[in-house]
Amino acid sequence: MAGPEYARDDQPAAPVATDGWLLAVSEPGIGRLALQARERLNLLCDAGSHVGTSLDVTRTAEELAEIAVPRFADHVGVDLSDQVLRGMEPTTLDGGLRRVALSGVGEDPGLHPVGALIAMPPSTPQARSVAIEQPVLEPLSSLIAAPVRARGVTFGVVSFYRSRSRKPFEEDDLALAEELVNRAAVCVDNACRYTHERAIAAELEDVTRSLRHALDYQRRFTADASHELRTPLTGLRIQLEEAQLHPDETDLADLLSHALTDVDRLQAILTDLLSLARSGATPLTDLEPVDLADLVEAEISRRIGDPHPARLDLTPGVVADAVPIQVCRVLNNLVNNAQRHATRLVTVGVRRSGDMAELSVTDDGPGVCVTEREHIFKPFTRLDSARSRDRGGTGLGLAIARDIARAHHGTLHVEDAAPNGARFVLRLPVTPS
Repeated sequence: MAGPEYARDDQPAAPVATDGWLLAVSEPGIGRLALQARERLNLLCDAGSHVGTSLDVTRTAEELAEIAVPRFADHVGVDLSDQVLRGMEPTTLDGGLRRVALSGVGEDPGLHPVGALIAMPPSTPQARSVAIEQPVLEPLSSLIAAPVRARGVTFGVVSFYRSRSRKPFEEDDLALAEELVNRAAVCVDNACRYTHERAIAAELEDVTRSLRHALDYQRRFTADASHELRTPLTGLRIQLEEAQLHPDETDLADLLSHALTDVDRLQAILTDLLSLARSGATPLTDLEPVDLADLVEAEISRRIGDPHPARLDLTPGVVADAVPIQVCRVLNNLVNNAQRHATRLVTVGVRRSGDMAELSVTDDGPGVCVTEREHIFKPFTRLDSARSRDRGGTGLGLAIARDIARAHHGTLHVEDAAPNGARFVLRLPVTPS
């Protein structure tokens, strides 16, 4: 039996009857259309399985560009709002779009590279597609621009290009472009939400870590403060109990002298504790231009009873915005520290270094080991070196000084002095002329 005869797609045909067979013959071109429909269906199926494989906005955009080239277009550019990349819904696209993904074959048509910020004048197909919330066909340049929309929010726009060597886009291609972009838009939306939630989780983790660190710090600080307060109280109590048990053997003048010494230490610790709390909780509101040389000269002249002379090395006219009384507190804390550890001499200097004002206090004592230079600014620090806090300080002076420096947007650190000793340097921003 003879087999059936098939009509070609490009020639007219009519039903043909054969012995035992009935062949239905279609109109010209129907086979080509069926093939195109199958190709488009396959493209959409592949897009459904290959676009959105990760909860990453950039990777989702890249997958859309890759799946569309070269099966639908020769070049594809995906442009999204910067807010989308940060996990937020865009409020406006007036500031332009960021080129997130670009894929293409053949000759480069001179498109914007990945990472470029692209403006969208109202006359462009991309701007028109965003405005009408539908794909736009530009037949002259064989371009389709389709908005990336989900839940009524526009995240960006996708541009499909075909080269001159290929059949240009037609009206029928708009539906396919819209379907491709709509599927990708859902994935972009999911990735954007995930990015936002991950950012919130990271912030909460940072806050939790910070609170935990602050709680640990407060616990250590409370324990150290309790210990520091208990020490003079214990000494005072022992002296009083001893005097109570042996009143006839007690030297009243000596007892009062030692008791007042312990009371003075308690008072100094409590005063520094209060200052430390205030320095961290009170914002600076009374800033004024301060000539550091004049301030140092006046403050040092008020000091009486220092065991070592203070030499001044001052550059006049170095001005910083500061609260004078707080800068004086830093100066006195640094000078007190230097006086406790100096061998013969303490030097106080003021100079300008670039856009920073420097106030320094230098002693010729044993210096501070490199490994301990940050540790000494913590409250109630005890060092194993010769600069241990057992020389009369409360253990809070340097901590208070650094807090005041930070509140003034400055720094306080310690370095080596020549030929020996320690040099504490307060740096504050210079007041603009």
